[in-house]
Amino acid sequence: MIHHAISTGSGPTPVPSAAIGRLAQAASPFPAHLSREVLRLGVALRREVLAGLEAEMVEACETAAGSGDPRTSAPDDRASWDRAAWRRYLDAAARLEGCYGPRMRRLRDDIARLERLLDLPVAA
Repeated sequence: MIHHAISTGSGPTPVPSAAIGRLAQAASPFPAHLSREVLRLGVALRREVLAGLEAEMVEACETAAGSGDPRTSAPDDRASWDRAAWRRYLDAAARLEGCYGPRMRRLRDDIARLERLLDLPVAA
């Protein structure tokens, strides 16, 4: 369950409570400099939030695929889907892109930036 939010530049991004707890334990108080541990924690936190958003979107699309046709009894059993079920899935994905897409792209960009910082050589 999502209880908190972090700001990623253009609005809050939901963060699972467990991720907030790990963040607080691993980096409290935050160091004055940017350490590799803080960067790795930032990557892990953003990956967790991204995975949650992706799972929510897929679940909503699978639910849409299963609605309207009693033959599509198991929304997650894609092997049994007909063309109409796939159409409903893709239509839902297109509708939800405006809600999920920007947040997921922003998280992927944040992850890439943090990983580039991790790739920099350590100054002695």
